[in-house]
Formats: sequence, C-alpha cells, structure tokens
Amino acid sequence: MEFMNEQRKMRISKFLNKWVGLSIIAVFALSNRANAQEGQVVDKIIAKVDENIILKSELEKSYINFLSSEQARTFDGDARCLILQSFIEGKIMLAMAEIDSTTVSESRVDYELQGRMQRVIQQYGSEQAILQAFGKTIDQFMDELRPSVQEQLLIKEQEDFILADVKVTPSDIKRFFNTIPSDSLPLYSREYEAGMIVRSPVANKAAKQKVIDRLLEARDKLINQGGNFDLVALDYSEGPTKTTGGNLGFQSRGNMDPAYEAAALTLKVGEYSMPVESSFGIHLIQLLGRRGNEYDTRHIIIVPKPSEQDLQDVKNSLDSLRNAINTGSISFEEAAQQFSDDEGTKRNGGFISGPTGSNRIPADNMDPTLFFALDSLEVGQISRPSFVQLPNSVAIRILYFKKEIPPHKANLKDDYEKLKNATMQMKKGEKRNEYLDAKILEVYIEIDPEYNRCGIIKNN
Repeated sequence: MEFMNEQRKMRISKFLNKWVGLSIIAVFALSNRANAQEGQVVDKIIAKVDENIILKSELEKSYINFLSSEQARTFDGDARCLILQSFIEGKIMLAMAEIDSTTVSESRVDYELQGRMQRVIQQYGSEQAILQAFGKTIDQFMDELRPSVQEQLLIKEQEDFILADVKVTPSDIKRFFNTIPSDSLPLYSREYEAGMIVRSPVANKAAKQKVIDRLLEARDKLINQGGNFDLVALDYSEGPTKTTGGNLGFQSRGNMDPAYEAAALTLKVGEYSMPVESSFGIHLIQLLGRRGNEYDTRHIIIVPKPSEQDLQDVKNSLDSLRNAINTGSISFEEAAQQFSDDEGTKRNGGFISGPTGSNRIPADNMDPTLFFALDSLEVGQISRPSFVQLPNSVAIRILYFKKEIPPHKANLKDDYEKLKNATMQMKKGEKRNEYLDAKILEVYIEIDPEYNRCGIIKNN
C-alpha cells in the first residue's frame, strides 16, 4: 500500500511544517520543560549543513511535541529520522537561499512575529499572564524568536521560488486519481457548501463624538494634569495593550493602519495627537521615537459602539437584500461581493472555504455555531438576519445553505478541487525532492553516527 505510506509521510511532514512555522505556544511549553531538565541532558550538534547546525535538543523537542499530536497515533515509522530529515532539508534550502541571494525584509519578519505574538496573547489572555507564566516579556520572546522566524521565512521564500512554476492540468488530476487503488480511496464525511453576507454596524456621529470627548479628557490628563500614561491607558483604553501602557513598539512604514500611521508621522517625539479614527477604532497617539524608516508609538484606543437603531438599520438592510436575492433581482454571489463587510469571504462570492481551499466544509471541521445555524435551514434557503459576536464588536449576517454532500468515497465529479489540490501537492513534492537531490551534492553535510540508521545521505 505505497499510497498509504505516502499519506503517512505527508501527514507527518504537514505536522512538522506547522510546528516549525506556527506553534510558538508549543515552543514556550517545551522551553519550560527544557529548562526544568537543564543540567541533566548534555546538548550537542547532531548535524551540519554548510555553516548551519542542528542541535539534539531541537530534535528532541520536536519529537516530544510530535508524540502528543494526533498524527503520532497512525505513524509507524522512525519519527526522529523523519524529523531530522525535515530539518536537514530546511537547512539545505537555507544554504541555497544564501547562494541565490534570497532575502526577506525586516518589516516582514516584524509583521510575522507580531501576528504570532498576538495569537499567543489571545491564548493566554494578556501580556501580563505570559510574563507570569514564563518570566519573560513579549519583547524578550520576540528577540529570542526573531532569528528562527527569519530562517523559516527564508526557507519558505526559497521553496516558493523553486515551486512557482508548478501547474496541474485536468489530465494530471485524472492520472493521479487513477493511481489510487479503489480500496485506498479516502472516505469523506458529510460536507456543506454555505455562504454568508456580513454587515458590521457603524456607530453614529453621536457615539463617535462621545469617544472623541473621552479621548480628549485623557489627553488633558496627560498634558495638563501630569497623568501617567500607563495608568491613563489602563483607565481609558480598550485595546489588548492597555495593560502594558499601550506600547506598540517600533513599526516599519506600511505595517500599520494608514490613518494611524499618517497621524503618528506628523508628530514630534513626545507629542500627543488629537483623536484619530482608523479602521480599528479611535486613537490617542504619542510618538516615542524614530529610527530610519521605523517609528515607535503608544496609544489609547476606544471603539465607538453602535446604537440599537444602528443595529436595526443594518438588520433591515440585510432583510431587504435577502428578499432581493430570493426574488432573483440579484444573485447571492453578486450581493456578497457588493455588500458584505467580511473580506475573507466576499471575494469568493460570500462562500466559506473549507480546509482544502474549496467551498466544501466537512461537518466535523465546522464551527458549531455555523453548523446549528445551517441545521435549521433547508438546502437552497437563506436565513433571516442574525447577530454574530466578533472579538471586539457585533455584526449581523445572513447565511445561504447552498448544498449538502453526503458521506462518500472520493470521486472525480464530487471531489475535483480536493483532487486538484492533492495533485498539485504531489507535483510540488516531486519537484522539491528533485531539487533537494541535486542540491544535496552542492552543500557540505555531516550527520552524527548515532543517526546512521536514518540513511539521510548515501555515505551515512
């Protein structure tokens, strides 16, 4: 069952890529474990690829993390060998990126780090909670993780460059499907095709003015009453940085909301802005410093709240839009593209993408709220407007239940997009392996004899 073996390899490879690229929370947890065992295990270099090294501790951390994953239940090979091979392949890509002068900008590294840190903050609740749990600030974690994040981005950039011209044709997809033995065809669970049109109520002028007045009050405390910014931010701000004095750190031009950035860059160091409206809320900004193309700010943010009438107006407009769709005056796809505020779905005609990128959402991978909402509809029906709670606000949406696909074995008719994605991944994998096979001869590789069993290079 060669196909099944390949599936297992793909699963663990997918897990490894996800762990290396995204799981900073796992890094925190493993870092704590490693610290607890410090002095008991002597670390050592187990592989070199040109000037890049791989430590035994890195391998063991990944291995321990893998053992706690779902993939470990079905994987029957030598996981350490496969993890080590994945690390070495990454280091080869890194070495070739240096030869090819592949680069990633500091702003991209900053953006990636900040995005990951925001997810960690959401997981733990606050920056203070992270400090209490790990004894390190977010800035300290970012400094420690910067080199590895930069390395990951370089590897991805090199791989994207290598695989940019990979294409698949219908004949490729059919040929791939025909290589799968009939008894190995995957069984797909029940799936749904559904779309949504989301509208976010906008606060009226009176609500915005109320926020502006409150920010002006905070500004007066800071400028005329000698207020402490940390304390004022704690009292007034609604942002996730309120507990850390509203600090956003140094940002490169182009990273922040345009309105926020424009206002910040008009200030002198130490100066406070007047209230500034961005797509996230209304801010009071202080410029703390500049260096080259970067600037450092802190802020107090308040989000204007829409009134009951604002909410009702949006609900009424969506009800009218629903009637227009039902009478054929406009298609659901056109209505979503023109009127939805949800950027993630409007470009796709309002349809929600599944995990493979198609419009099919597996029932076992569906948000429970969405599942129960669809369960109350008939196929082809559009729901009445309903409220949806977002992280910092409330929105209103209508749902379109387009199609239900019962559990079935994979076939070309129902699963073309999935098979297309699988074929693309297969062709990319083949090209990546061909590239690595060629480049492994161009770099210096040394592997500790302890891992001779892995057979990663021919002379090892």
